[in-house]
Amino acid sequence: MTDTSNRSRHQAIRNRATATHRFPVGAFVLHQVDFRSRKETFRVTRLVPDGGAGFQYRIKGEQDGFERVVMESSLEAID
Repeated sequence: MTDTSNRSRHQAIRNRATATHRFPVGAFVLHQVDFRSRKETFRVTRLVPDGGAGFQYRIKGEQDGFERVVMESSLEAID
């Protein structure tokens, strides 16, 4: 690969729109802790960077007060 094509490839990567977390810190979301439980309300306390598996969040339960780290795909917005 030539030097100019290498530079243009890297510039194209930088210009791509960056994906962002769907829920902001402080947002209330629904999460089902396990398949036998009902969905519960949690508050987003921290955004965890994408480590290759997708966006993650640190959430805190409104009822039990425990914090968990979960994948974005397991969360639902509260209407």
